Amino acid sequence: MASNQNINNRFVAPKQWSLCENETLNSFESWRNNLVYTLQLDTRFSPFLCDNSVWLKKARNATDTRGLAADTAAEGLTAATKCAHLDMLLGQVANFAPIISRRQIVHDSTSINSVWQTIKIHYGFQTTGGNFIDFTSIKYAPPERPETLYQRMLSFIENNLLSPGCGITHKGTVYNEYEDFSPTVENLIVLMWLREVHPNLPAIVKQEYGSDLRSQTLASLKPEISSALPCLIDKAKLLSENARS
Repeated sequence: MASNQNINNRFVAPKQWSLCENETLNSFESWRNNLVYTLQLDTRFSPFLCDNSVWLKKARNATDTRGLAADTAAEGLTAATKCAHLDMLLGQVANFAPIISRRQIVHDSTSINSVWQTIKIHYGFQTTGGNFIDFTSIKYAPPERPETLYQRMLSFIENNLLSPGCGITHKGTVYNEYEDFSPTVENLIVLMWLREVHPNLPAIVKQEYGSDLRSQTLASLKPEISSALPCLIDKAKLLSENARS
């Protein structure tokens, strides 16, 4: 019995915490993911956590249902019941986001994505086309480990992928889906990482792994490259020394 209980406890989300004034994008995403996981466990709330779920701003009219329609099935929910469930959901989000006006979340939101966007704007996390250019400011700073640099680069790209409600378009198109990493993007991240660790590393990697790269992508070889990185860096430095002599 104790063993089964331990297994079940592994799937319990951490107790939800409140946002504070000093949050990073990563800490916000951790907060959001934990809150969504917890709220989805309640069947009254889960329908409103879908990306395609929308509603209207709260009106003064006591009979207002925020544009929600009753279920057609006889045993379904009424519009008023759905509205009450929505208000409870938004109230729970507001409870854990005390740095945001409660009215903005409970009364003025029109989707769960609009709630996240309101919070991200407060912290200055909103996605812009200009944010992506900041990728070039990511520099290798020893004694930082090369793997730490790679994770910083990876996280930066991950945080700038297009998503519903991000507020920017691509060639005139509004994205209603979450953008995924493509193999080409993953390859470029590894390439930029190698070049930042040492300018000669891409050439050394191409030389050392040429046969493997005929049938595999650069990102596929990332684990092997990481294991051999100290030796590869030494060869990259030697190449520079030979070029100067």
